[in-house]
Amino acid sequence: MPGKLKFLTWTELILLSLFFALPAHGDKPDSKLQFRELRIPIWVRNGTNEFQGGLVARNFRVTSDNEPLVVSGLQSPESPAMLFIALDTVGDMAKIDQARSALKQELTKLGPQYWVGLLSAQEKLEVLQEPTPDRELLEQKLGSFSQLGKAGLLESIESVAELSHGILQRSQARVTVIFVTDSDIGNYRQDYLNPPVNYSDSRDLSRRFAGRALQEKISRMTLAMSRYQAPIFIVHIDPLQDALNHAYQNGLKQLAEASGGQLFLSKTVVDIQTMIQETFQWADHCYVLDCRVPSDMKGTLKLHISLVQSEAGVLPVGRLTYARRILLKR
Repeated sequence: MPGKLKFLTWTELILLSLFFALPAHGDKPDSKLQFRELRIPIWVRNGTNEFQGGLVARNFRVTSDNEPLVVSGLQSPESPAMLFIALDTVGDMAKIDQARSALKQELTKLGPQYWVGLLSAQEKLEVLQEPTPDRELLEQKLGSFSQLGKAGLLESIESVAELSHGILQRSQARVTVIFVTDSDIGNYRQDYLNPPVNYSDSRDLSRRFAGRALQEKISRMTLAMSRYQAPIFIVHIDPLQDALNHAYQNGLKQLAEASGGQLFLSKTVVDIQTMIQETFQWADHCYVLDCRVPSDMKGTLKLHISLVQSEAGVLPVGRLTYARRILLKR
């Protein structure tokens, strides 16, 4: 996997879990079978598209291939949470400043249950600020962040997904990532505009279809991203309109949705604040369902989650958003 994280070891991930004073997950015996826990972020919206709260574990039913999974717990939007903000911004300073301003405003709105870390996802992935509840410190670090270098989202997103997934699985804290990017597919160190063509292979479509190599890379990355359950939201503050950048943005959408997240595209400078505000609303209204699956299960797990009737006889109504496929590792 490219760009393995150097700044947090597995030992440090465990310490982060302990820092939340919550038990780590592990395999749990049940008669003759061994089980492991899956943690599934999920959002519930009502008919007016507003996020719905007040739900409990027994309001959810989870199945895979028509077989029910045991729901062992639920973390609500009021539960402890960790949020990572990853910055990949190297372009128009007016748009970057607007994004910084919007981020600062949204950070002040977060509840005390949030610890927030800042990452730089430019030429190399590094920590700008370790997770902290100190909002003033976070604002200072956002204001001092250097905007130099090449785009780095494609090179860093898998490593960020691995980091956030590790924390999600080893604690009962909710974990979310927000990428803020202005990346242009032509501004990466790797040349995605002129990929090498295998002329001896008549089936190599790179020479006939622009962006084919990029699409194939995104397909491979999307499969890899389905191994990680912590949702990643991407806010693109300066999306370009040419064909290759359209293909790139479609790829970003696939990567975000594979993790259970979303892609937001800003059309104007004014849109940036609205998009970032909406992204924080998604992060803030995230539930996390704990489910048990047999530890020997592997391959792609196709999930179906529905709302079920409460003890009071009221059927919750809502539109559910979650990652439909999870690639299980042995």
